Amino acid sequence: KIGANVAAAIRLRASDGMSNRGVIPHGAAFILTPEQARHLGLGQVPGMELLIRPYRNGRDLTDRPRGALVIDTIGYSAERLRSEQPAIYQWLLDRAKPERDLVRRASIRDNWWLHAWSRSSFRPALNSITRFIATGQVAKHRVFQWLDSSILPDDKLIAIASQDALHLGVLSSHAHTEWALASGGHLGVGNDPVYSKSTCFETFPFPSDDTGLTPELTTRIRALAEQLDAHRKAQQAAHPELTLTGMYNVLDKLRRAEPLNAKDKLIHTQGLVSVLKSLHDELDAAVLAAYGWSDLQSALTDHTHPEPRAAAVETLLERLVALNARRAAEETAGTVRWLRPDFQCKTAGS
Repeated sequence: KIGANVAAAIRLRASDGMSNRGVIPHGAAFILTPEQARHLGLGQVPGMELLIRPYRNGRDLTDRPRGALVIDTIGYSAERLRSEQPAIYQWLLDRAKPERDLVRRASIRDNWWLHAWSRSSFRPALNSITRFIATGQVAKHRVFQWLDSSILPDDKLIAIASQDALHLGVLSSHAHTEWALASGGHLGVGNDPVYSKSTCFETFPFPSDDTGLTPELTTRIRALAEQLDAHRKAQQAAHPELTLTGMYNVLDKLRRAEPLNAKDKLIHTQGLVSVLKSLHDELDAAVLAAYGWSDLQSALTDHTHPEPRAAAVETLLERLVALNARRAAEETAGTVRWLRPDFQCKTAGS
């Protein structure tokens, strides 16, 4: 293939420690309904909110949250859990341990009160902020959104440990979503795109002062990203049946100037999808300006002419590959454009 060699992009230190997949509890007993959580003392026993937390998976993001909660005993020994939280201990002893006793891997079998994969090395990145960015590992539409830090993501989510709306805005723009489509895989019956933290996020070069990112553009991107996330959440709160998948299906039709059927029209009204489109269009324009690539804007946002748009996407990817190489050379020379310097420099020992 002639064109952008996205597969050759180099992992950048600037993204070190900023992303990971969520936890894998390994056992149905860890997942609770609200009623079960109350029975175990949530809302009544002091500190229980640290052990029973809201839980989200990919479907919770694209459709509607199930209201599921998860027992999270990271940092507890079995003895401490039994002493300080006997109700949680008994719940897991009676329900989780019999299942774990059948597991061949000793570390999972013997630590039956803990998640099989708790992502302990990634926890400090999330625990030091009040919100983080999340996206489904497999999703028809690549959508990024805020989650409160009280929420524990599961393994089917990619969590990005930033509370800066600049990062949310850039990730939500065509610059990144096209990069993710080109660098990720596809999975399932629907051949849905797969988002990999190593190939999609850790190689992606964010705009900076060397590309044209100014304080004014930074403020603009942050404001639009906050509006985008707030708009989607507000419309879903007002219409319980409204899903992000439905909203973005209609958005795709609007972009392609395709007729809307009766179901689409209802979603368009409930989701205010034309407003959603205008927010994305303005965000794309601001992010492209931050890269110094405003010349691509009209072609990238015009989905009604596939060939010129495909050429613009190819040019965008070529430029991102070149920027990735430039940033990698900078990092080899000792200059790292950290995404969260206050946190990353401490963990890197810089």
